[in-house]
Amino acid sequence: MINHNEIDCWELVESPFRVEHAKAWEGMFTLGSGYLHVRGSLEEHLSDAPQDRTYTRMPANVTCETFADTKSKWGTYVPGVFSRHPLLGNQMVNLPWFLGMVPVVDGERLDVEACRIADYRRVLNLRDATLTRTLQWTTKTGIRVNVTFERFVSAARLGLCVQRLRIRCDQPARLRLEAGLDADVRTNGFDHFVNVQFSYDRYLSCEVRTDAGDRIVMATAIGCDVPGSSELCSNLRQEDRRASIVTECLLPAGVEAVFTKRTIVATSRDRDDRDPSRELAEISDQPWQELLAEHTAIWHERWAGCDVIVEGDAAAQQAVRASLFHLLRAHVPGDDRVAIDAKGYAGEAYWGRYFWDTEMFLLPFFLYTDPDRARTLVDFRVQSLPGAQANAKRYGYRGARYAWESDSAGVECCPNWQYGDHEVHVTADVVYGLVHYAQATGDDAYLKGPAARVLVETARYWMERMDTRPGDGHPSILGVMGPDEYTPISNNNSFTNAMVAEALRAAARFGRYGGATETECQAFLAAADALPIPRSADGTLVLQCEEFERLAEPCFERIWPDRSRTLGAQVSQERLYRIKALKQADVLMLMMLFPHRFTQEEIRRAWDYYLPYTTHDSSLSAGVHAIVAARLGLHHEAWAFWEKAKGIDLDVEHGGAAEGIHIANAAAVWQILVFGFAGMLTAMQSDTLTLSPRLPQAWTRLAFPLVWKGCRLELELTRTTCRLTNRGSVPLGACVSGKTATIRPAQTEEWGLAQ
Repeated sequence: MINHNEIDCWELVESPFRVEHAKAWEGMFTLGSGYLHVRGSLEEHLSDAPQDRTYTRMPANVTCETFADTKSKWGTYVPGVFSRHPLLGNQMVNLPWFLGMVPVVDGERLDVEACRIADYRRVLNLRDATLTRTLQWTTKTGIRVNVTFERFVSAARLGLCVQRLRIRCDQPARLRLEAGLDADVRTNGFDHFVNVQFSYDRYLSCEVRTDAGDRIVMATAIGCDVPGSSELCSNLRQEDRRASIVTECLLPAGVEAVFTKRTIVATSRDRDDRDPSRELAEISDQPWQELLAEHTAIWHERWAGCDVIVEGDAAAQQAVRASLFHLLRAHVPGDDRVAIDAKGYAGEAYWGRYFWDTEMFLLPFFLYTDPDRARTLVDFRVQSLPGAQANAKRYGYRGARYAWESDSAGVECCPNWQYGDHEVHVTADVVYGLVHYAQATGDDAYLKGPAARVLVETARYWMERMDTRPGDGHPSILGVMGPDEYTPISNNNSFTNAMVAEALRAAARFGRYGGATETECQAFLAAADALPIPRSADGTLVLQCEEFERLAEPCFERIWPDRSRTLGAQVSQERLYRIKALKQADVLMLMMLFPHRFTQEEIRRAWDYYLPYTTHDSSLSAGVHAIVAARLGLHHEAWAFWEKAKGIDLDVEHGGAAEGIHIANAAAVWQILVFGFAGMLTAMQSDTLTLSPRLPQAWTRLAFPLVWKGCRLELELTRTTCRLTNRGSVPLGACVSGKTATIRPAQTEEWGLAQ
């Protein structure tokens, strides 16, 4: 776990090095620019951790899957570079690794496992998006070596990563540095490269072609500054699918040698025709500090628009910033051909695909902090409509059926039939996201443009996907899996029906802009009004689905002995599918999204009923429960779920981010603060900015920027007051704890809060 004693809330620190935690830190220390992402693997690598291991990954429940046992996992990802796995569908390709910088002193290679290492410390600076590692290495010959590694993936220049190694010895030493490119990597155990070529002129270049036809080119340049050195020389070493520039010198005692490595990545999916070698030449005269300054300036601007201040709880502050860092990093600016994959481009566990996470978890953060970035996420669904139409056709339906696991083309890639065939609520979730964008930005015109076709085509799918059973007198959606993935092939799942009804109403309202006839629009509306939301016999409980009350009791005490592991990892799928066991929030997820449609009594009844059955096997569960608990005034429960959510990726002792960032949970951390503790209603829940603050007892202040329908604001909560400052150009109405006011531009309004 992170040591929170006297922590810097802008830093994540690994100290000392422990090999059993290496993969978790690699995921947590992933750097990226949106275009390019690279896991935080060590420059010199770990011994006995081959990256060319070929194996067959089988379709499985990913939440409970055991991944390849290796000490380290390299990962270089450019969103949108996909290729087909023989069993698992299209997956994001792990590209050649370019971080390698291996110092060798008097014939001894740096190895943090095998060498004598002291004062090891690696720091991710969240504010600057830089990674720095320092250590002291004592060689077998007794030379003390001070080593500093630094790196950043430039936010200012496409595909650029800059690294620096500073090294000083207390005695004269023979120093060798091996710095290169390694294409002998696999993606989920599969080799996607059909051709690998190296060239060396002014720079070392590597070109690979994937089995999907993509071309990736990397060029790297090594700069050396070794004052007073003699015998400085460099040469090329190549073996099969890896190549290195080897630099050797005699390093005087006490002199700091500085090696700079600049690598640029380009791919055939780039919108412009790029030449990495030419781009390297253009920055050859720019010093490290200049490249770093232009990078950090962009990151500081990003933070100004979204940073959340938590006073009174350093651990919470650090966790919040870690979550926001990865949200900012993972978004691909200005590119609607991709969204944000489920592991935040920090691992391959979810194959680099896009889920309902996009609309339900990720979109709100961007909507209420940077609507321009939010636009690319909703536009991704609009431009991938042809893929959704192909999915519907493959299943024998008209219209559009969005993929449960989508590649960049929108094609269904899910290898497990339970989810791919039945978790159809994603199609309605997509429409919810489009409508949410329009509501939050005040831009109804968005739903009258190309997005209207999404509304219409998905509605046409739903009209065919619904059935009317004899004697019912109403349509039903049968054979579905709701958010609770442990209750499959259920009938009239309440979440699914409610989301479909919302989508059909949007299609009825805007359908004419997307080619629907008036008759179709009337049919959409009639179906929306007729879809049932099942309830218990006494009407007080919203049922997850028609069958839920008739499922078997789970007897968790007997079948789930080890609560440190998921239930799904300890019982068979067959058992999961016949008992009352929820993987994550389902009815409570519905009530989080539509709290205005239920009474507090109904929400509390659902909380009391479903919580004992919920295993929280999914990382998506804690955030939803924290928000609902906060709204119910269940302060202890809200705090407990907040604590669970904030620590999911930071808990390196239990795996943390080893297989990638839980990016939806990172967004849920922000939602807990804003929708839970600040009590803000979304634009889908209220036309007026509305807050019901519930500041946790441990905190003295919560503050964050916000965008509400184009108006920028600053919100500040203490135990006794709520302050809203209007940074926009027009007056804004707001309601806090039931009291309304109008805030003029550049003015601050203050509300007193009941204790």
